[in-house]
Amino acid sequence: MKHSVWLIWFGSLAAILRGEGWVVTAGHFALWGTLAAHLAEFVVKRGVMERAGGSMGNHFVQTMIYGLFHWKPIEDAQRG
Repeated sequence: MKHSVWLIWFGSLAAILRGEGWVVTAGHFALWGTLAAHLAEFVVKRGVMERAGGSMGNHFVQTMIYGLFHWKPIEDAQRG
């Protein structure tokens, strides 16, 4: 499930690079919307990742790529 996010990244890039008209617009919307959502997730859930330890740079990259599929299992483990 985690790797399904790559479909959004590659699909939006393909739409931008190979599409025409509204497809390019949709690709930009998906790309920048996903990027903004993942950045907001990192800011909001930074405390979860700090408590987990490890490299914050790694947590940032993983959150920017996978979003909640990165931080949610960490948060669940901390609660359990």
